[in-house]
Amino acid sequence: MTPVRDLLRRLDDWLHEPAPHERLAILRVLIGGFVTVYLVVNAGEFNRVTRRDPAEFDPVGVARVLSGPLPDTVVWGLFVGLLFAGVVFTAGVWFRLVGPLFAIGVLAWASYHSSWGRLLHFEHLFTLHVLVLGFAPAGRVTEPGPAAIRYGWPVRLMAIATVTTYFLTGLAKLRMTGLDWFGRDVLADHIAYSTIRVESIGGPTPPLSDWVLDRTWLIPPMAAAALAVELLAPLALVLRRFRVAWAIAAIGFHAGTGLLMWVFFGYRGLGFGLLPLFAVERGVAGLRHATRTLRPTAKPPGDPGDAGRPGRRRRGSGARLDLAG
Repeated sequence: MTPVRDLLRRLDDWLHEPAPHERLAILRVLIGGFVTVYLVVNAGEFNRVTRRDPAEFDPVGVARVLSGPLPDTVVWGLFVGLLFAGVVFTAGVWFRLVGPLFAIGVLAWASYHSSWGRLLHFEHLFTLHVLVLGFAPAGRVTEPGPAAIRYGWPVRLMAIATVTTYFLTGLAKLRMTGLDWFGRDVLADHIAYSTIRVESIGGPTPPLSDWVLDRTWLIPPMAAAALAVELLAPLALVLRRFRVAWAIAAIGFHAGTGLLMWVFFGYRGLGFGLLPLFAVERGVAGLRHATRTLRPTAKPPGDPGDAGRPGRRRRGSGARLDLAG
């Protein structure tokens, strides 16, 4: 077998590695729940797009089928429909119908939302994840069953989407700035621009922006670290020990951009976008075990005669922590 064929075989085995249904279902609950809450928190964005100048409409993605902005009633109808579908999607009921509908609805909104002159990159990854989940067998688990390929490939595909978005972002940095990215000026200009923009609209200054700009020697290693997180992301697919370290670094990277520039991608920065890289069902099982372990357990009632005997503690009074597992 040639090295290329061996590599392709290994890749095929990896893509078709079985996974338990619980993993896919837990990802559905966590990711669907995040997106639904995100829509509620950002309800004002639906109002904002209805007030934009129609001349600013520049459709991207699936919104390119539109010749102009949607009527206000359609925009708000989409909002209500997404909320309802999001709740049902997260619950996992009627999933063969609601799963694809919610996925298509999220794609439609993300495309329309980015059709006003600014691409909203923070919505791209969860849109891809919802699309995969929506067309996968990710409905509610009634009875845990054996691991199967049909539950594994959607998780793999979401993991690939996660690391690909980071990798492409890193390539874009190098394509736009070249080796200048490793100097002091490029990242410093980004931080300074974000600070000035926020202050110009009356917002608070990012907590760490002035501190870092006063210590420009910190900027080259920060720039290198950010690029390393992005370009090394694909290794998280195949190196398990590296995966945990990379996820911690990625979350730290997003926390840093938030503190430096008020730019925070919540889906990634809170860890939701990284979940497909991990066996999330093990974490849930661990939480359930810890909950059972720490739950107070009542002791059997003592001899009724003990209550009246002086100097004897009544057995069964109070509770204890069951730490035996």
